[in-house]
Amino acid sequence: MDEPAWSFWVSALFAGGAFGYAAQRGGFCLTRALSNLYLFGDGTIARAWLLALVVATIGVHALLGLGLVEIPLRPFHWAANLAGGFAFGVGMIVAGGCAGSTWYRLGEGAVGAWVVLLGFGLGATTAAVGALVPLRRALQGPTLGGDAAPTLPRVLGVSPWVVIPVMAAGAALVLARGRGEAQDGKWRWWMTGSVIGVLIAGGWWASAFGGAPAGLTFATNTGHLLTYPVVGYPSRVSWGMVLLAGVALGGFAGAWSAAEFRWKLPPGWSLVQVFAGGLLMGASAVIAEGCNITQGLTNASTLALGSLTAFAAMWAGAYAAVWAMFLRKRA
Repeated sequence: MDEPAWSFWVSALFAGGAFGYAAQRGGFCLTRALSNLYLFGDGTIARAWLLALVVATIGVHALLGLGLVEIPLRPFHWAANLAGGFAFGVGMIVAGGCAGSTWYRLGEGAVGAWVVLLGFGLGATTAAVGALVPLRRALQGPTLGGDAAPTLPRVLGVSPWVVIPVMAAGAALVLARGRGEAQDGKWRWWMTGSVIGVLIAGGWWASAFGGAPAGLTFATNTGHLLTYPVVGYPSRVSWGMVLLAGVALGGFAGAWSAAEFRWKLPPGWSLVQVFAGGLLMGASAVIAEGCNITQGLTNASTLALGSLTAFAAMWAGAYAAVWAMFLRKRA
């Protein structure tokens, strides 16, 4: 098989690097967003997530309208989306980081991120080709909508450009009600959300240089980084695998430019916990057909009901874990 063209490598590294830099400078992490929201009532980072989803949705449908990319819609495997999404939300609280943030934290010098990613890769591999395959297939079997993947506009029987303004208006009301944010050296939430949203939409176009467009993803490709050097699966380096290297490099560039790079060694006892969280995240991400970035932004921006359901389940799972680990003790 011929070696990929230079555009394959450049597009993947640039897309990953840009995402890693922006996410690091904005502190863009769903675990941090939901922990701050549930524990302290601080919705600053959650507002960035909401804005990123709105901006990405507008960008994705603009690309579709212009015919610049063909985007596959995720099917509505409701059992897998609910169960996998919920378990992923629990896992990211246990691990102390979500899929995307763990990759850019490598560039910040976080040693614990390596442990999380090792667990993530093992979990993803177990669900993709290992012992959890029967469970994955059973959960991904029940499907709503058949071959035509249902989207919010299709269910409502309207154009996406009817749904999007309503979605944007609702988001604007939520964003406007937020309180002021603390100055911690990071980008402001509106800048973070806007840039991430543009990068998520652009990721669909950039990923086309690697073959079928998949957008910015962090689930299956993380598992592939483990199986490729060990057993040669997949048979060659994919666009998504190169993307992950770009995210780590972008995270390093962001941390270095802000003088935030430092080697951080977690307490020894916590390594077991973060590994377990990574293991749960990896397995559940494959079952849910995506992580918080893959389903929560990249595919949710297509307004696919399966992706929106998985993302909502992640929020619910995160709350359950925060309650069990922290809030319950306050009662």
